[in-house]
Order: sequence, then structure tokens, then C-alpha cells
Amino acid sequence: MANWRDLFKIAWPFPRAERASPASRMDSAMRGMRLESGDSLRWTDGWTPADYASYFATSVPVYAAIRLRADAVSRARLRVYSRADGRAPVPPNHPAQLLLDRVNPHWTGGDLWRATETYLNLWGVSYWAVERDDSGAPCELWPLRPDRVRLVPHPQEYIAGYVYTGLSGESVSFAADEVVRLRYFNPLDEYAGLSPIAPARLSVDMGRDALLGNRIGLINDSTPGVFLETTETPTDYEAAEFYAKWDERLRGPSNRRRPMILNGGVRPVQTGFSPKEMEYLSALRWTVEDVARAFNVPKPLLHDLERATYSNIETARRMFWETCVVPELRLFEETLNERLLPMFGDHSLEAEFDTSQVEALRESESEKARRVRIYVSSGVMTVDEARQELGLPPMGAGKDRA
Repeated sequence: MANWRDLFKIAWPFPRAERASPASRMDSAMRGMRLESGDSLRWTDGWTPADYASYFATSVPVYAAIRLRADAVSRARLRVYSRADGRAPVPPNHPAQLLLDRVNPHWTGGDLWRATETYLNLWGVSYWAVERDDSGAPCELWPLRPDRVRLVPHPQEYIAGYVYTGLSGESVSFAADEVVRLRYFNPLDEYAGLSPIAPARLSVDMGRDALLGNRIGLINDSTPGVFLETTETPTDYEAAEFYAKWDERLRGPSNRRRPMILNGGVRPVQTGFSPKEMEYLSALRWTVEDVARAFNVPKPLLHDLERATYSNIETARRMFWETCVVPELRLFEETLNERLLPMFGDHSLEAEFDTSQVEALRESESEKARRVRIYVSSGVMTVDEARQELGLPPMGAGKDRA
């Protein structure tokens, strides 16, 4: 059985002491299972088809929505706190903080969160392989491509382990405690995640088919931009002479839209969008709307600016963070606090994303001034407390109004 790091094709500069192989540990767990009558092991791969990844590369709305979410979750700084010290931040050189800042020799913390969010949005599940040091504490995290991971259920312990298949076709097994799993709840499969692609797939396919059909139509299109109606039937010579004069007068960018006099009895008729072409445009708009719904991204942030104003774009940014990104960060925090940080042997550790520097979540100066004025007028704050909140020097003791 190949070492799991070999599947990443990385040349490790220093040899490492290996613990008992993950494969043997999982095999032991599987041998200890007592299968009831009718039970069987099941590889949960039905909700992570490989072709879900193709939507990221072939659909503009899907790419834009996932990229927006992945960049957003990577912006918030992840900090580790210790409840044993009154929930004070741990030192920068604490092993847990070091791990989450640089998760392995080749990836930063931001790289991990961008990959994790991308995998979650494509497959509804994300996996990290946890490499431990000699003491058993995590020292590296490696994101695994979800469509190459197979979860092995256990009838008593819930999960027996995982099997990862590399690009070369070689497989390696992990025990359940050597993988951290994040997933979106799937009511149809208790082990699998549910990708936002699944409900939006038909709409995305429709938009892609409309775009492809429109492109083929443009390549093969023989419809003229204008029809010339005439009550007479010109000879071949007259038609050729007319086209020659038409080209001579109108061909080239410098002659674009020059006026032209037509013979009597000839009337130009402009062509417009056909009903079929209008269907293409509607399909593309509908794809953007459905992707925005499925990925919880406001349409203006996907550059659908048809009804956008500065005010509603600012509102959309704030709504995106409050209803989409912040709940996503809470999901990550919960997984870190319950599955990863206890591996350090200190149950007082907890992780939290710092969103205080996110512009979209900050109060505007006018909002802050309005709030402070209400607090002062209702007696909740003194004037000096209000001035301190606004970054102004105090007026002096005993002052109770501005």
C-alpha cells in the first residue's frame, strides 16, 4: 500500500518516522465490526460525481458564485483562544495557531479555506487528511478531493474510515480519526453532503445549452441584417451590380452607416431578435437567478447590474456576509472546535474567525452617529462615552449632553 503523501506527488525533503499505517488501523476497525443480518458496507459516492467539478470550469455564474464565496471565507483571520486563560488568544507560536496559519509546508491557511469552500460548493462535502507528529498532535492538514474519497460506514461506530484514490489509481485508507469531514446536510443520505450544484444543475445545464446553441447559431447563421423588399424581379446582372455598389459604398469601418439611396420600389426591412433568440437570453438570465439562489449570493455581486444602484449594492454586500459568509464561518468553527482542536489534548481551545476588519460588516459613520445619539438621549450612554465610541476626546466629567 503506497504512503498517502505519495498520492500528492510531493518530494519530501526529510524522512519521517512513520506510525502504524492508517490502512492497518482501519482494517482492524472493520474486522471488529459485527454486521447484522442484511447489513453491508456501502461506498457513499452517489452524491459526489466527478462531473460536478466541470461546472466550475464551464459555467460563468457557478464559477463567479463559488469564487466569490471562497475569497470571502479566506479573508477572515482565524484565531485560537484558550478558555483556561479567560478566553485569551493563544500565543502566535502555539501549535494550534501555527497549524491553522500554515496548514502544511505548501499551503497557507487561506489556501485551505479557499479549497474547502470550493469543494463544499461543488460536492457538498470537504475532507482534510490530518498528519500527526510523534506526540499525536496534528502538524499538517491536507485537503482531499471529495470525489476521490470514499466513506466506509460502521454499524456501531458510525464511520469505520475513509479510502482515498489518487490520480495514479493507487488507494490509501484512513482511520476515522485521521480525517476531518465538513459537509452540508443531506436529508437523502446521512453520510453524504448535498452540493448546491444538485438543485441548480438543470438551470445551469439549460443556460450552458442555450449559450452553446446560440454560438452554433451564430457560426451557421445565414440571416441577413436587413431585407430589401422590391415589387420587381431583378436580373442576375442587376443584383450583382447592386451588391457591388453596396459593398463599394458601405464596406469598411470608415463607411459604417453611410446613407444610401435605393431605387424606386425598393424598401429596407430591419430584422430583430427571433422568438428563439429571446429564449436564449431568458435562459441565461434564469441561470444567473437560480445560481444566485442556490449559492445564496445576491445577484448584483454576480455583476447582474440591471437594477443595481450604489445603495442596493452596499446592502447586497452586507446581506451576503450576514446571511451567507458568517453562517459558513460558524460551520467551520464548529467543526474545528469539535473535531480538530481536541486532537491537541487541550479541551479549553476554541477557534473563531475575526470579521471585525470586513468592510461590509462595519457600521457607516452616519449609522454609528445615529445609534450613539439614540443611546445618549435615552440615557444608555453618557456624552463622554459616546465621544469615546466616536474616537473623540472627552468633554470632561459631569457633561451629560453634546
